[in-house]
Amino acid sequence: MITAGVDVGTRFIKVCLTDGESLRGSACAEMGPHFDAIIRSLLKEARVQAQVGRWSIEKIIATGFGGHLVKKAAFTLGEAACTAKTAIFFNRDIRTVVDLGGLFITVSTIDRNGFLETTHVNERCAAGSGKFLEMVTEAVGVPFDRIPSCASQSIQPCSFSSNCAVFAESKIISQVHSGMKSDDVLAGVITAIASKAASLIDGAGAKDTIALIGGLAKISAVREMLASLTGRKMVVLPIDGQLAAAFGAALIAQGKLMQKRQSTSLTGEVA
Repeated sequence: MITAGVDVGTRFIKVCLTDGESLRGSACAEMGPHFDAIIRSLLKEARVQAQVGRWSIEKIIATGFGGHLVKKAAFTLGEAACTAKTAIFFNRDIRTVVDLGGLFITVSTIDRNGFLETTHVNERCAAGSGKFLEMVTEAVGVPFDRIPSCASQSIQPCSFSSNCAVFAESKIISQVHSGMKSDDVLAGVITAIASKAASLIDGAGAKDTIALIGGLAKISAVREMLASLTGRKMVVLPIDGQLAAAFGAALIAQGKLMQKRQSTSLTGEVA
């Protein structure tokens, strides 16, 4: 049976299909107008990958900042529960999941069965998010794929004390205009983001092993800085970090569907 997970984030919408054994299909698109049309398009793209028909999806579970907007979803779950499910699916030893997202950093500790124990989230409007890094790369004119190489060449990383991305961006623009190197700016931003995440990890009493997910987890410089600041081993799951919540939602839908079918079967036998 095929189930779907839809993760509506602050910037991107992600869809995953699974049969309970593997990721069968996925799709991702930036948030925009005509929300329902985007969802339909992503589900179709994922179905094509999975090579299944339109009516093959038996259940949809939504998650994310705008998960409640998905009309076809049976119900909505928190992202932390979904990412925990994905983490434990790939690695039974994982006890902490760090989600480095577009606007939020979330640190969740989980037990050996993949159930949530605690969840910690950074404050809003923090200069420590994916959106902040994106704002900075646009300001200094550095393509996203060149961030690691540029940051590694920094000699004197810029220091950021503000928790507000707007004020921090203003400071960055002023420093760039005064001659500060883009390498130092990017290295400073990465340090700020990793420092935010490290503080949350310490505050959560995080346990090894730690899995990194979310868009920022794709950036090697962020992973390396976070490992350096915490002294802990960081694991990257064998799935695109941006898809972790959607895949977890799809996996949970498998379990919910199985439970419903087993219950129906038992009822039928008794009757």
